[in-house]
Amino acid sequence: MSYHVEHLHSVQAVDDAIDGEGESGRLVVVRFGRGGHADCARLDAALAAAAERVGPVAALYAVDIDEVQGFNAMYELHLPCTLMFFYGYRHVDVRSLRGRDDVDWAAYCGGGGGGFPGLVQTVHQRAKAGRRLVILD
Repeated sequence: MSYHVEHLHSVQAVDDAIDGEGESGRLVVVRFGRGGHADCARLDAALAAAAERVGPVAALYAVDIDEVQGFNAMYELHLPCTLMFFYGYRHVDVRSLRGRDDVDWAAYCGGGGGGFPGLVQTVHQRAKAGRRLVILD
């Protein structure tokens, strides 16, 4: 099976993607941001590079917050690039002990434990075990 990063262009498409994986046991990873921003470009490249490796446990999506504005207030999307995780219809809050609220650094800075694929595997395992808060060390 071929895996990739799908770009979503509406609130309904985002909701459908999260709902569609709700029963599957796969994690949903959504990059919300401005596609032309340098941080988003690096994160998108990391997502694409990891798609085959994480595809069995995670569906990867990208959403331009200027095109799809329905989540900006709800998720407080004020940064140019934010990575969010969902499992079983619900948001999984992922935080770092390094003192950062955003974890997109892991996608292109190594992030320890296998870089971005390791991050996805860790979040998937912990979310599957019922955790809605994942703290990375």
